Amino acid sequence: MKRIFIVRHGRTEWNLEGRFQGANGDSPLLESSKQDCQDLAGFLDKFDFTTVYASPIKRARRTAEITLADTANYAKTAIIDDKNFRELSFGDWEGLTREQVAKKYPQLFDELIRRQDDPRLTAFGVENFAKARQRFKDGIIKCSKQLNEDENLLIFSHGSIIQLGVKALTGDESLSSLKNTSTTILQTIDDEHFTIESYNEVAYLSNVNSKGNTTLI
Repeated sequence: MKRIFIVRHGRTEWNLEGRFQGANGDSPLLESSKQDCQDLAGFLDKFDFTTVYASPIKRARRTAEITLADTANYAKTAIIDDKNFRELSFGDWEGLTREQVAKKYPQLFDELIRRQDDPRLTAFGVENFAKARQRFKDGIIKCSKQLNEDENLLIFSHGSIIQLGVKALTGDESLSSLKNTSTTILQTIDDEHFTIESYNEVAYLSNVNSKGNTTLI
């Protein structure tokens, strides 16, 4: 059985401020995220990983770098950038707060939160949700096929695309949004079919605020 460990990046300034932060927007990790990464490192050090991938977006890449540096086993492990694991693009709304968008575009905001494709969202530069979840799924399948049986893969990515991608991989459309620095573990049925071993795991975090932080953006 192959296993895929998928980590959402640490909490950022824009997460704290409730701003849309997608593929084209980025903000620094909070100082408190460093402790979260240390806690995550202690959890991940219990497992063996063949390969580590990360979204090329800085907040995910930095989460991977900080976390691995605090592990005993993976401090010198190469991190492979993979664009399939980048966050959704929120287009012209990147950097705006949820309140700003909800006030000016209430109907489109509702469709955005429900991940419902609409040409009007596309006009604002919002990425097509169906295509986004497929690219994440394709990325996972590609990486899974490179593993031997009983090997594990580690990926650092983003909340919205992980949620969408895991829905596509498992067929479970009831999945909730993810907390920062959480880990989701998938098991392979075969290289194109997956089940959820655990979802949105944060029990290893010592920071109570981090455990409670869930955001759709």
